[in-house]
Parts: sequence; structure tokens; C-alpha cells
Amino acid sequence: MREHGQRVTGARKAVLELLVAEHGPFTTEEIHARLAEGECDLVTVYRTVASLEEINVVRRCDFGDGVYRYEFNHADHHHHHIICRQCRSVAVLDVCVADALERMARQLGYTQVTHALEVFGICPACQRAAAG
Repeated sequence: MREHGQRVTGARKAVLELLVAEHGPFTTEEIHARLAEGECDLVTVYRTVASLEEINVVRRCDFGDGVYRYEFNHADHHHHHIICRQCRSVAVLDVCVADALERMARQLGYTQVTHALEVFGICPACQRAAAG
């Protein structure tokens, strides 16, 4: 944070420690609920997440439901998610099939290339519930 001109505040430390300790992704409301009572208010969580996203410490996930979720951006661990369409549970997919596309884009002369890929389906628990 200091390298990017940001102060290390108690709220920023608390949010970052939470995201490092618990794999998200979490909504800002979920982050707020997981913090110790009185640690910081919801508006501060919103501002903190936005400032951490600006410096690429936190990654924003968009699951197409109008709610952004955030997780710690492990520089050495790129992954994607599969989201259940019914219960909204999230699982990590530890493989990336889009890396080759990024390499191709760079070979075409593009810079600052990124991608976002999320997979959607019905989880086994929701399938069992529907069948039973």
C-alpha cells in the first residue's frame, strides 16, 4: 500500500488480512460482516476495497448478478470460478484456458492484456435437492 502512496490504516489492514486468510470472493457486505464488530463501517469497507482494487491487491469478480465480489489477488496464482445458478455457491477452478489467448494478443502487439472468465452451472447439491 505504501508503495502506491496509500496509508496503512486499521481498516485497510483488517480488510486485507481477512481476504488473505479467507478465500473469497466476498461482497463488500460479506466482508463487513466478517470483520470484528466495530472494526469499520460499511462505507469504509467500500472505500477500502476500491483503493485496494486500484493498486491491484484485490481482484473484482463479476458473476453477472449485479453484485461485485472481491478476493485477494495472488500474483502467482491465477484462477477462475464456477458459480451455481441456483444457490450462488462458488468453487475455484485452478486451471486457465485463456492464457494462450492472452499470449496471442501480446504477439499481436497489445499491451496490458487481461481477461475475465467465469463458468456457471447447477451444483451437485442443488441437483440432488431438485431430484429428491
